[in-house]
Amino acid sequence: MPPTTPTSSRNGMSYVEIGVSDLERSLDFYCGPLGLRPADEPPEPPPGLGGLGGAPSAPGVHWLDAGGALVKLVRAAEGSTLGGWSGDDLQRGIRHFGLKVGDVHRRAERLRDAGVTFTLGPLVAVGDVTIAFFRDPDGTLLEIIDGHLTYHEVFDETLAAREAEAAAARPPDAGPVFDHVAVTVADLDTTLAFYRDRLGYRLIGRLDHTADPRGFVIHYLQAGPAVLEVFTFATPTTPPPAPDPDDRLGLRSIGLRDDPGRLGGTLGGDPRRLADPDGVPLRLVAAR
Repeated sequence: MPPTTPTSSRNGMSYVEIGVSDLERSLDFYCGPLGLRPADEPPEPPPGLGGLGGAPSAPGVHWLDAGGALVKLVRAAEGSTLGGWSGDDLQRGIRHFGLKVGDVHRRAERLRDAGVTFTLGPLVAVGDVTIAFFRDPDGTLLEIIDGHLTYHEVFDETLAAREAEAAAARPPDAGPVFDHVAVTVADLDTTLAFYRDRLGYRLIGRLDHTADPRGFVIHYLQAGPAVLEVFTFATPTTPPPAPDPDDRLGLRSIGLRDDPGRLGGTLGGDPRRLADPDGVPLRLVAAR
C-alpha cells in the first residue's frame, strides 16, 4: 500500500522524552560531556490539543537542542524507576536513543573523563560504523555513532547517498546530532504498515545481524530529521513496559510532527496520547 502522505520536513520525529530523577544532574550530563545545548523554544502542540508539558523554563521540564530534533528532559516523581523496562533488546518498545558525532573515540574520551562507563565499545559494528553505548545518570541507554551505514540491502538510494554525504562532510570534532531512536517490534509488516504506509516514512535500508544467535534484523526508516531503527528478532520477544511513561525514568515517548487524524490508537482516550502497534507512546506536535 502506498504512503498516505509523502514524508516531508513537515512530518517526522520532533523529539524524544526522557524521565530523570535529578534535573540539574541530568543537565550537567547532557549539556556537559555529551554536548547538547538548551533549545530556544519547545515545539508547539497541534491546534486544539493543548500543551506538551512546558516551555524551557517550566518547572520540571527542559528542552535540549540535538540538531534537527530535540531532547525533552522531565523530572520524574520521587521514587520513580525504569518502570518495567528490562534493558533487554528482546523486550518490545523503545530500546535506545542515538546521536551522530564526528568521532566516537574522541567523544568517548570526553565522556570517560567525566566518569561515564561504557556498556559496549567503542567498536566497529555491522554496517561499518563505529559505535559505543553507555547510560545516562538514571540508566537510560544511549549510543554515539560515526560514519555512515553500509546496508546489506538499500531500499532508497537517494537517502542512503545523503547519509554518506553527511558523514563525509562531518569534521572529526563535530558535536552530537540527533540520529535515531531504536525500537523492538513484534511484527515487521505491522510496523511498516503504520510508519511507512500510514505516516509516509521512507525505508532507507536493512542490516542482517547473522552472527547474533537471536537472529535479528534492523530496518531503517527516515522520519523527518531523524531515523527510526526497527529491530525484529527470530527469537520470541517479550511484552513492552506498561503504558504509563509519565511515571517512570528513562525513555518515555517519541514526539512526532503530524496530523492527529492519521495516527489513531489513543492511550486512555486522550487524543494527545497515542501509541504505535507495539505500544510505543507517541506525542504529537504541530507540523511546520
